[in-house]
Amino acid sequence: MKQTSFSQKLTLCLIAGLVTGATFRRLGSKYLINYLPLDVVYILAYIVLLLGILLAFVWHHQDKAKRINLDYYNGLRQLIAVVVATDLIMFGIQKFLGLQMIVPLGLLDTPFSSFSGENLVWAFFRYSYAFISVIALMQIISALLLFYPKTRLLGCMLALPMFVFILLIDFFYEMPMGVMLHGAILLTAIFYFLLPHSKRLLFALWVDKPLIKPSQFWLWTVPLIVVPIFCMFQLQHPDKHPGITAKYAVSDLKIDKKQVTVKSSADSVLTHIYFDLDDDVVFRWNDYRRQRIGRYKLGNEGKISIVWRYPNSKSPAFVGKLEVVKEGLKLNGMMDGQYYDMLLIRSK
Repeated sequence: MKQTSFSQKLTLCLIAGLVTGATFRRLGSKYLINYLPLDVVYILAYIVLLLGILLAFVWHHQDKAKRINLDYYNGLRQLIAVVVATDLIMFGIQKFLGLQMIVPLGLLDTPFSSFSGENLVWAFFRYSYAFISVIALMQIISALLLFYPKTRLLGCMLALPMFVFILLIDFFYEMPMGVMLHGAILLTAIFYFLLPHSKRLLFALWVDKPLIKPSQFWLWTVPLIVVPIFCMFQLQHPDKHPGITAKYAVSDLKIDKKQVTVKSSADSVLTHIYFDLDDDVVFRWNDYRRQRIGRYKLGNEGKISIVWRYPNSKSPAFVGKLEVVKEGLKLNGMMDGQYYDMLLIRSK
């Protein structure tokens, strides 16, 4: 039976408690809600974690007293593998059945910029069921490989990039804290299984014998350095006017010196202007289906001209003046035979 220190026992028991408790909490809150109150599910999950920590002390006490009748070490490792595998299989099944990546249909027709990070991720992934099915299949395959000790290392290597990718998405797209912690716990279990094989993996992945001569190696590094540097110097950033590139709300709109206000969402009134990359500009009349897209050109003394390309490239150009004021931008000029005068407030 493998001899382990107390710190090793505590680490193993803590990971077993975290993995088991977190998975019970996730699955129980979805599939046991008809049998147990949600608060009871959460309490039981925390009890599992505490039992895991307590088990480390029981194990260590029995080890010192030479009264161990159970193989705690291999038993707990198998428990972790089974629980992680079960969770992965359930993740895969949920994806196959369309129970993940759910976004309300009404939300899909709202402006893209109004999406939270969570809804943005779900909307992106749910676009392709085939892509989601591939991820689900990889999760189920890695789960089956994790279950068997002989294939566990391969299963960990397959699961590792998936868990790292998921955890990065959870963090940078501001997923709920519980979701991010669950991913971190599962990733910790994968690292725990990989750690004993770290030297062997490093030896297998690092080639000591050079494949090319040292004298030739430096010749191959030249394009690696020179080409990117050359391309960077040739690069022209598409944001040619960063001072004004933004979304603006139209305020204090006057047409032919008459004040115009929006009374309802059905009014066809100019409400937003977008100064975008590559000198693109969008005039929007209260809805994305009522807009003009063109390209603007700035001249001396704040002169601006806009040549339209959508929805009609033959529309007369906007010719006027754009100036920076304390509140934002002041824009005025002729469009469709009418004189427009407006204040543009930068949106956050």
